[in-house]
Amino acid sequence: MEQTDVVSRALEKLKGFNDTKHLLVGFDGFVDEIIHMVDTRKNDKEYERIPDIKSFSERIAKVAGLSANIEKVPIQTKLGGNGPIMANAVIAQGHEVSYIGALGKHYIHPVFREFTDKCRKVVSLTEPGYTDALEFYDGKLMLGKMNNLVEVSFENLLEKLPLDELKQLLAETDLLAFTNWTMLSNLNSIIVEFNEIIAGLSKKPLVFLDLADPKKRTREDISEVLDIIAGIDAETILSMNLSESAIISDMLGLKEEDVLTRAIKIRDTMGITGIVIHPTNGAAIATERESMWLDGPYTAKPKLTTGAGDNFNAGFCNGWLAGMEPSECLAMGVCSSGFYVRNASSATREDLRTFMQQWVDVNCREI
Repeated sequence: MEQTDVVSRALEKLKGFNDTKHLLVGFDGFVDEIIHMVDTRKNDKEYERIPDIKSFSERIAKVAGLSANIEKVPIQTKLGGNGPIMANAVIAQGHEVSYIGALGKHYIHPVFREFTDKCRKVVSLTEPGYTDALEFYDGKLMLGKMNNLVEVSFENLLEKLPLDELKQLLAETDLLAFTNWTMLSNLNSIIVEFNEIIAGLSKKPLVFLDLADPKKRTREDISEVLDIIAGIDAETILSMNLSESAIISDMLGLKEEDVLTRAIKIRDTMGITGIVIHPTNGAAIATERESMWLDGPYTAKPKLTTGAGDNFNAGFCNGWLAGMEPSECLAMGVCSSGFYVRNASSATREDLRTFMQQWVDVNCREI
């Protein structure tokens, strides 16, 4: 199957899709400060960035046992967290969102207000976390302060949203997204409790999960959440980046370097609807009816990478809600991410159509 054909089909379906679906997304919330690390300071206004993570690590390693001063240049402060970024991108693509998470305890933090004004419903359980996002051309380092997030729990949710109202909200939801499991120590119980409600619904939402980097969680924790995910009583898709997929693969006793084959083996082992793996250069999906790798519109000089995976997830979910084939959902995902890293903003449906058409016009080569 030719890549350009997949993107073309997704584009045609997107042109004919004007429905608005309701998504319930959660459960984190961060204030992100995007930061460049200075390699060489030329004058008051000009500097050379440390270009990549390897160069940054070498810079630090050279001063082990000594000391160093490395300048940070704040570029912007923005809403952050996997949930808010994904939800904001979903709204940009024309859908309705209810959000549950950590956006402020007594009032919504100003960085989220424009986002929450566009939401159908917002339930905030605690103060947000704070992240220094060190941006490099080949990726980013997220340095998080997240002590508040322990208050994201099912018990605290019920204090803000009674059980009957939560059941009604889930009954009206087309897609339920759990994000940033790694930083939410109580998310397992939230997933379990939500699953009990979903089991009793006549119309079940698609359940979409992104664990975020689980490297710091114990093997026991990871094993437990994988068992919980496998037991969800609805269509379930687990999305992960390349490094996350390596951790999950190892947890399941799988040894596979090829990304598509790894996705297939993880899905076969877990028995869920779909596994998505999205490195920076493309994405793979494994489902019962279709498994495929799709190259992405890669750029070596992104304006912003923090949130690229969340924008991928938003585009992918948009495609799924539009009834697209799994490979076409990948096209939606990589193009949503591709637009975002070039423009430092999330694509609207029209932005996405234009971007996809440009990519098709050059036969899915570099644009």
